[in-house]
Amino acid sequence: MTRTHYTYRRSALLPALLFLILSAPIIPVAEAAPEMRVIDFENGTRQGFEGRGEDVEILTVTGEEALSGTKSLLVTNRSKAWHGPALNVTYYVDPDVLYTVSVHVLPKTPESSVFRLSTQIGEGDGASFFNLDKQTVSRADGWTELQGRFMYSEADYITIYIENDTPDAEFYIDDVSFFAAGGGGGILASISLPSLREIYQDHFLLGSAFSRQDLAGQRFELVKRHFNVMTAGNAMKPDALGGKNRGDYNFSSADAMIETLGEAGILTHGHTLVWHSQSAAWLNKNPDGTPLTRAEARANLEEFITTVAGHYAGRVLSWDVVNEAFTSNPSASADWRDGLRKGGAGNESAPWFGAYENGADKAAGESGADYIYDAFVFTRLADPGALLYFLDFNEEYAGKRELVALMTEDLNGKWKADPRNTEPDRLLVEGLGLQAHYWTDHLKPEDVEATIRRWIQTGADLVIGELDIPAGSWSKYKPLDEAEEKKQAKLYAELFQIFKKYSDSISRVSIWGIDDPTSWRSGGSPLLFDENGGPKLAFYAVMDPEGYLAGEYDDANNPSGGESTGVPAEPPEKGDTVSPSPEGDVSPSPDGGAEDAVSGDSETGFSRVALFIILGAAGCILIAAIILILKRRTSS
Repeated sequence: MTRTHYTYRRSALLPALLFLILSAPIIPVAEAAPEMRVIDFENGTRQGFEGRGEDVEILTVTGEEALSGTKSLLVTNRSKAWHGPALNVTYYVDPDVLYTVSVHVLPKTPESSVFRLSTQIGEGDGASFFNLDKQTVSRADGWTELQGRFMYSEADYITIYIENDTPDAEFYIDDVSFFAAGGGGGILASISLPSLREIYQDHFLLGSAFSRQDLAGQRFELVKRHFNVMTAGNAMKPDALGGKNRGDYNFSSADAMIETLGEAGILTHGHTLVWHSQSAAWLNKNPDGTPLTRAEARANLEEFITTVAGHYAGRVLSWDVVNEAFTSNPSASADWRDGLRKGGAGNESAPWFGAYENGADKAAGESGADYIYDAFVFTRLADPGALLYFLDFNEEYAGKRELVALMTEDLNGKWKADPRNTEPDRLLVEGLGLQAHYWTDHLKPEDVEATIRRWIQTGADLVIGELDIPAGSWSKYKPLDEAEEKKQAKLYAELFQIFKKYSDSISRVSIWGIDDPTSWRSGGSPLLFDENGGPKLAFYAVMDPEGYLAGEYDDANNPSGGESTGVPAEPPEKGDTVSPSPEGDVSPSPDGGAEDAVSGDSETGFSRVALFIILGAAGCILIAAIILILKRRTSS
């Protein structure tokens, strides 16, 4: 009777198990993106390349020059540095996979010029731009390869493109490749490392620069692990928010990113309201490029700041109100105004100064420098809750160090007597920011400490706003070999020792980017994480500066890459080119897109296949175990 009882239960259970197995959801396997073959223009077409300008550039397949074969693509009729050929590669991208991008260039005219290989993610005001390689190439050099690596997140629009710093330069391109480079996966290892934001929680906020692609998937997990405050690389600059024409304010992209950060408990620092670069011409110039009058410029400044800072009132922690008001390396002077960028059109000019100077009553003490005070006042009135900072670079130089301090003391003294001041004990310029863009060959940490000590005397709070340390010297990058990496890490460790020493006066330290490939100075590998997303020696130097300087990480288990470093794949063979994209044209970018700098949750096809196999094996083991149990019970 016992045997019959268990036989009945087994016969009822097996159909039920079969039903569960057959009705279980099938795990979809994502198809890997197709491989793009090398583009060599041998079929006589542009093979998907389009100009970035609005029907500006002329792209011609020509037999004049060729790297291999008989044809190349000639780029002519450019009028701006960002004009050039672009290729939509969205169709070929899998998220969280490292890609190698390569193109060969040859100047036509002039004989020598600066080329840039870059990538664009997204369109319109929400686009982000990253420089992958930058080289000065002369015709005598012959064909020269530009190459870089990049790990993309999910995005519906990705292009690679070639720029030239000479607006009317003409040049050839040939043998363009875009392929998965192997490696990758380092971000997962970096997410498991000790949290930098937790390590420094008793000292200061720890931040980074971000772009849209940093706010999803593995990259966002890395951000959430190590940072608690973020600065938009491009999305909150004047041209991104204010548009090219009066009234063209566009907050949608920045709003979405700030909301995403807020939901993750991460603060946002606004960068920047007033700058000599990446600002719409209508703010301070006439259509012919001449300065507006002082009254016109002041009205525009008030409108712009009231609109932008007012829109983000209560949603940002702080603002860089004015950025880079001083020349690169001013001499010491008793009058801080002597060191400012003045009007004009050169690299050291400031259109705001030129407009404010146009109509200034010198007898009444007015000057072009007054835009700085007005900018801070307008921001305070628009968002009383935000902390207001002045930010500049080369701040470790003695001349600029003193001039910034004198300006801060002067403007704060003026504010005390201003009838609009309803908080007499609060400073107007309540914070000073060291951009902290350094070089391994030139940085002297003692100079940085001297600036910190002087600026503390102003009574202002301090922040380290855009820290990075590329290998090299004054825009001449070096490969990050073992010696350079140790040198870079030592400098990071020495700086963070200084920051900790003065942490009572430093409220935030922000590193300018997440990983080396997305840095605006990627040629010098300046950040804490490498091209695979894995930790470099610099990470360990920041994590534990005292331990690093004491030699505790000299024999770390491959700290500058760990398991994240993969063997680069070989580029695909040349041959017939797959159509670059099933749809979509290349859109122009705003000027200056190469500065910043700066991943979906979906997995690659491989990971989904692996998951399917694991679950299937587990199911088989479970079924086998149940059948074994039933047999034992039946035989008892």
